[in-house]
This record gives sequence, C-alpha cells and structure tokens, in this order.
Amino acid sequence: MTLMWLLALLALVPVAVVPLTSVLGRRTGWPVAALFLALAAAMVPAARTVLDGDVVTQSVAWLPALDVNLTLRLDGLGLIFVMIALVIGAAVFAYSAAYLPEGRELGFYLWMTAFAFGMVGLVLADDLVLLFLCWELTSLASFLLIARSGSGGQAASVRTLFMTFIGGITLLIAVALTIVATGTTSLSEALGSTVWDDRPGITAVIAALVAIAGFTKAAQFPFHPWLPDAMAAATPVSAYLHAAAVVKAGIYLMLRFAEAFSDVGVWNAMLISVGLFTAAMGALFAFQQTDLKRLMAYSTVSQLGLITAAIGVGTPKALTAAVIHTIAHALFKSGLFMMVGVVDHAAGTRDTRRLPALRKVMPWSFATMVVGTAAMAGLPPLLGFVSKETILASMLEAPGPAWVGPVALAAAGMGAVLTFAYSAKIVFGSFVDGEREIGDSHGPSAALFIPAALPIWAGLPLAFALGVVDVPVSRAVEAMSGVASYPLHLWHGITPELLVTAAVVAVGALAMTQRKALYRRLERGLLPGTGAEALEYLFGRAGRLGRSLAQMVAYDHPARHVVPALIVLSVLLGAGTIGVLAGGDVPAAQPGLWQPVDWGLLALITLGVIGTSLADSRIAATVYLGGVGIAVTVQLFSLGAPDVGLTQLMVEVLTVLVIMLVLRQLPARIGHPYRTHRRAALTLALTLGAGAAAATWLLTGRRGKSDPAEFYLAEGTEVTGGDNLVNVILVEFRALDTLGELAVLGLAGVAIIAVLRTVRTRTLDPPNRVEVAQLRPQGRLTDPQAELALSDPQSNLLPMQLLLRVLVPALLVLSAVIFWRGHNAPGGGFIAALVASAAVALVYLSRPEDRAVGPRALHVGLIGGGVLIALVTGLIGYADSSFLQPLHGYLGGIHVSTSLLFDVGVYAAVLGLVMAAFDRLGTDRPDDVPAEPAREDA
Repeated sequence: MTLMWLLALLALVPVAVVPLTSVLGRRTGWPVAALFLALAAAMVPAARTVLDGDVVTQSVAWLPALDVNLTLRLDGLGLIFVMIALVIGAAVFAYSAAYLPEGRELGFYLWMTAFAFGMVGLVLADDLVLLFLCWELTSLASFLLIARSGSGGQAASVRTLFMTFIGGITLLIAVALTIVATGTTSLSEALGSTVWDDRPGITAVIAALVAIAGFTKAAQFPFHPWLPDAMAAATPVSAYLHAAAVVKAGIYLMLRFAEAFSDVGVWNAMLISVGLFTAAMGALFAFQQTDLKRLMAYSTVSQLGLITAAIGVGTPKALTAAVIHTIAHALFKSGLFMMVGVVDHAAGTRDTRRLPALRKVMPWSFATMVVGTAAMAGLPPLLGFVSKETILASMLEAPGPAWVGPVALAAAGMGAVLTFAYSAKIVFGSFVDGEREIGDSHGPSAALFIPAALPIWAGLPLAFALGVVDVPVSRAVEAMSGVASYPLHLWHGITPELLVTAAVVAVGALAMTQRKALYRRLERGLLPGTGAEALEYLFGRAGRLGRSLAQMVAYDHPARHVVPALIVLSVLLGAGTIGVLAGGDVPAAQPGLWQPVDWGLLALITLGVIGTSLADSRIAATVYLGGVGIAVTVQLFSLGAPDVGLTQLMVEVLTVLVIMLVLRQLPARIGHPYRTHRRAALTLALTLGAGAAAATWLLTGRRGKSDPAEFYLAEGTEVTGGDNLVNVILVEFRALDTLGELAVLGLAGVAIIAVLRTVRTRTLDPPNRVEVAQLRPQGRLTDPQAELALSDPQSNLLPMQLLLRVLVPALLVLSAVIFWRGHNAPGGGFIAALVASAAVALVYLSRPEDRAVGPRALHVGLIGGGVLIALVTGLIGYADSSFLQPLHGYLGGIHVSTSLLFDVGVYAAVLGLVMAAFDRLGTDRPDDVPAEPAREDA
C-alpha cells in the first residue's frame, strides 16, 4: 500500500464511523480494529523496503506558489511509530467495544479515529507545514476526547489544550525559523542542512523551541500536569492517546530532530536535565496516588522522562535505548491502562484504599498485571528490562564533564527505585492488600480482557526474540544518526546498569515490606496543591487581570474607544509630516494634481465636518455626514474613478437610510452635556483631517504609479480579457482578498440577525403619533399637512407606491446591466447589488407598516449562498491549477469566465446583508409578533 493511500483511508475512517455507530453502537470498535490491522498488514511491503535499508517517499504538489508539497516519507523511525499507532490502536478499539457503555458513542469513535489519522500523518510528514498541521490535529482530538467526558472533563480539557497550545506556538515558531534558515519546507532536507553547523546561534534557538514543543506533548516538567488531568477521559482514551500515541508525538518530534541537534549543547542540557528530573518527580507523585488511573498517568510522565533524557544524550546507544523503550512502553503501558479499566469494571472503583483482594476472583488478570508492572519496573526477562538496562547504560555517555555520566546514572537509578515501588503498589493495591469483601466483584469477559492482556504479554516473547525488533530499531537509529544501533541482548553480563538494577530491586523490595507505613506518609501529599490547581489559580488571576483591563473601555461610549485611537493617529500623522518636511527631500507633485473643482469640494467637506461635529440633533448630524459622503462621491467622479464613485454613491444612500432606521430608537438630540465637548470634537476632527490631508499631499500625491499598478495597466486586459481593471483586480487578481472580505461581510450580516433577534424594541400604536405630540411644543412641526402625513401614512405613500411600479423594475434592469457589463465597463457584482438594494430600500420605505421585505430565511440564504458560490468558484479553479484560478471560455461568441460566477456570489451576499439590515433595524416588533394588517380606512 502506498503512503498516500494509507493516509487517505485513515481520513475516511472518521466518516465511516458515523453510519457504523448508528448501526453497531459501541461495537463499532470491532470493525475499526479489523481495519487498523488490515492497514498494518497492507504496510508490510513498504515495511520490508524500509527494513532493507531504503526509504519510501511520495509527493504531490500542494501549494505550488509557496513551494509546499504534500510529501510523505517512511523510514525506520516512522515505521515504528506508524505500527504503534495502528497495532496498539487496533487493540484499544477492540477493547472499547466491550468497555464503553451501551449507546452510539459517535463522539468517541469519531475523535479517536481522527486522532489516529493525525498521528500517522505526523510521523509520515516530510513537509514542515504538514508536520505542524498534524501536530495541531492531535492536540484538538485530545482536547475533544477529554471534553466529552462530562462536567469533570471540561475544565481538564481546557487546561490540556492550554498546555499543548504552548507547544503548538513554539513548534510553529521553530518551523518558521527552520524554513527561513534552510530555505526549504522539506523536513528531511532541512534536517540534513549545513545550517546547523554554520549558524550555531539560530541552531540553539530552534533546538530550544523544538525541545519545549516536545516537552508539552510528552508531559515533561513544567508541562506535566495536563497528563494526570487528562485522566478524566475514558480509559480507552488514556490507553491510546496518553500511553501509546499523543505523548509519543512529543517523543517522535524530539527523536526526529535529534538528527540535527544531537551535538547542540542547549539541546543536550535541556533534555537530560528536564528528562531525569521529570522521571524522578513523576515516579514520586505516582507512588502518592490512590487512584490507579492517576498513578498510571504519573508513571507515564516518569517513563517519558527517561526516554527524553536518553534522546538528550544523543549517542547511538542512547538513541537505541530511547527507541526500544518507546516500543516497550507503548506495549506495557497501554495494556496496564486497559487492565485498570478491567479492575474498575470488576470492582466498581479504582481507589486502592477501597479495592478488595481480587487475585482469587481474577487470577488471569492478576498474572497479567504482574507481568505488566514487572515490565514497567524493568525486571527480567521482559522487554521492559532490556529497554531500561539500555537507558541506564546510555546515561554514562552523557555529554559534558566526566562527572555528568555517573550523576545521570545515579539520578536514573533513584527514579528506578520509585518505579519499582509504584509498580508494586499497583499489584498489591489492586489484587493483594484489599480488606473489603469481594462482594459482587467478578472476572472480566474475554472481549474485555484479551485486548488488554495482549500488549502486556507480547513483551515476554519479544525479550527472548530480540532479533524481531533489532532490525527495526537499527533502521530507526540509522534514520536519526546515520550509524548502526547498539546491539540488543537480554544478557550483557555483569555491567554497571545490571548492578544498579539489582540495587533497585533490593531497595524497592525492602520498601515494600514497609509499604503501609509509606502509603500513610506519602499519600497525604508533599505539596500544598496539584498542578491542575496551580493552573486554575493562574487562569483565575489572568481572568481577573483581563477583566480589570476591559473595564477601561467597558462602557457604551464611543469616545472612550475612538478618541484615544484618533489622537494617536493624529500625532503619528503630524510627526510623519514634520519628519518628511524636515528631511528636505520632498519630491515634486504629480502634474494635474489640483483641479478647480477640488477647492469647492474641499470647502463643502470641511463645512460638513464642522456641521457634524457641532450638530445638536442626530438627524442634522446625519444630514451633514451624508453631505460629506456626496462631496467625496463627486470628488471620485472628477478623478475619473466611476466604479469607486458609483460604489460610494450607493453606499452613502443606503448608509443614510440605515442610520435613520437606527435613529428611530434613539433620542432626537445628541445631548452634549458641555459645550467644551463639542469644541473638543471639532478640534480633533480638524486636526486629524489636516494631518491626513498633509500626509496625502506629501506622500500619495507625489509618487508615481507603483509596480503592481503598472503591471495591471500593461497586462491586466491581456491576462483577463476584461477592460475594467477595477473589477478584474477584485474578482481575478486579488480574488482571495475579496473572498476574505466577503466572508467578513457575511459574518456581519449573520451578526445583525443574531444580535437584533434578541432585542425586543418598543412598539408604538400608532407609531408616529407620540413623536408628533413631542415635536409640536418645540416648534419643530407646525405644518398641518406634515402632521397629517405622519398620522396617515397610507394616503401619504400612495404617490410613492405608484412611482415604484416603474422605478423598481427599472432599478432591477439597471442592476442586471451593471452586473453584466462589469468585466469591461464600470460596474460589477458589488455595485449591481447595491443598486438592487436601493430597490429593496424603496419598497420598504413605501410601506405604511413595519414588515419584512421577503421571508426571514431569505437573508441568511442569500448571505450563505453568496459565500458558498464564491468558495465553489475557487474550487473550480483546481480544474486548471489552483484555488480561485479563473477559467475562460466563450458562450455564443461572448467571452465569459468563472469570475462572473464569483461576482454572483458577491451580488447575493451584499443583497442579503442590506435586506437583513432593513428588515431587522426597521421593524419594531420581534419575530414572534405578527405584523399588523395595513389600514384601509385612510
């Protein structure tokens, strides 16, 4: 099977579990397990190629413009981790079919299989971008699997996501720096680059970042609290993700980059010191636990610390130790986690203080637990003994002064003593020391027991047949170091590491004779709190700090938000202008920069700004603001920009109408409490305007056409076949930008609908009589005809309704013409949609009552449909080369392109947004109140 097919089939598994869980429920684990075993078997030809010393690679173009390829690579190291993900995954899925409660369990199987896809993608990725994406996918899947575990898992999932988020950020920075430093996104090429030897500074920085990323996933200090926290998830999740897979993603990352960093001092120091400290700390915390799952979690932290320290040593023997212990740990720890679930099912508890002595009821489970914990403690003749001995031996090769090796060996030995102690606690606490009556405890079913026992018992024959794993381990070490691995043997003779093991067993056995006294002393805890409590404290402090900062602007007062930004902008514009003038090198202004009409427009705009700033009436301010917009529109037309001018004109008209709808719910007067506020607003407006004008005059008005502008003018028509450069830039050259803006526009429309749907505004009956009564005493409304028009809107609107019978069809035809001609003449989807929106506005204004224009669902349909059409247009571009690549052709002799379809999406989304604004802002009654029928008595 090719690597691409493996990844594709794994990507389809989450899709397949949706119908499977509806039919089989929790028993979906059986077909998924069978599929994983079949995929592992299908990988045998590729595995043989790798074991023969070759590398299997496959690559397809992914992002050609960025030189990013979807490249997969299988070498010795990747083969081991792929087989762990598939084979251990098969055992866990088979176990899940019996362990999970009766039910569909869609979420469990969906995210477990999604994680498997991400894990395999991570270890096969030979592209740094793909590596990072798969890394993040494993984090998200882990988060979702913990979060679905009920109320107890929600807080734990957030803390876990926070920890792994730190690793994601550091890995992203490391990936970016690696690409910049090596000039390639290929992982294998980057690791083989000479940059690591030539530039020690950047090498040390990237090595530290990768180490931190690895620490977060592999639960190394100080990022270790997430792993015990994750025990809120179901036992199969812990067995797969938190024993054999997700934590191994961190180990894989460090092993993969060991090729480049094994001789980097920062890398060696960080991994050895943090790894050994974590090993001892995790072992001590494990011995303190009374919950078997949390004990297993801390023991995992400890075991991963040993592997991390071995990677930090970086010699062939150390890397061999890291790889073989990764295999051994995946086997015995996944099995032990599942056996904890077996114990929990049988006794109804995981608390060692409450468990009965189960060895008589569950003899096979007792034997399996003994073998598993013996492998974890590193006792012969198990694979765990071979791997632990190799790790202890590798500590003597730690780089640095001569004393570093013995100290590292002593530290690892101390951790091993505690490992022996907590391993014995598992056996004694769950099968021997229990004082409670057995009661309803019963032996496990075969469907539950066999998948849990198989990984544990596999370590016994593998220890006697090391040739089975010797070649894969050797190929993995060669992939990292380029040299042969350290030979693996069950018996190496009398060696320092064997003497350490003997001392560990002796001290551990002696401690176990006093185990109950040790339990009473250590189970009380050595620290005032846990890592999870420390994280919660930090979250709480950060939340309080955030809320205190938010209080600075947490007021419904625009001045508190806008004024500081405008002041800073004014200062920057003034300083920039002064700096340019002080430099003395001011280029000459472009010819024809000033036209006579500009002076008149400048005067009108200035008066409009002054009027807006000083206005006491909201309606007057709106009129002044609209006048400024119309003056700017005239300016655009005078500059020869009809597309932008048409857009500005329609936006101004519709904006004024929308503002008027909003003003219906606000007081008539702005109500400045002090005259100084108006003066301050006027001063700020004039200062900012003067600064912007000066910057425009000095910079924009004194430079020629930019290189992109010259390209568009010279090549735009030939490339696109369209003469309207403004339109073709928007829908072809920079269509991705337009798609992003379209998505933002669509979200704005949905936000209008969602927010205003929750607001129940006041209803006036009749709506305008209150305003009339309020206005007459102020002298604002003295014309009887005007009063009659407000009190009897039906009669007043008859002329407008008659006019619309001609005007609305004319606007719709005009909208269609503007849309069709946009490719070659002023127009396009955006302007055409605004013209159609004007027709919608006129229809709305011609109605005497508040009533939506069209069905409510039409707004969302237009917005969502418009964005969807634009996306589909982008996907059509793949028929040629890339996303949003326009395709050209002729229809009846008329040149057409897919950009026309893209413009249809723009048209629909803009029209939907305007309709949503009018229907939501212009209607006083909520959605659940029916509209009043129009009065016919006028």
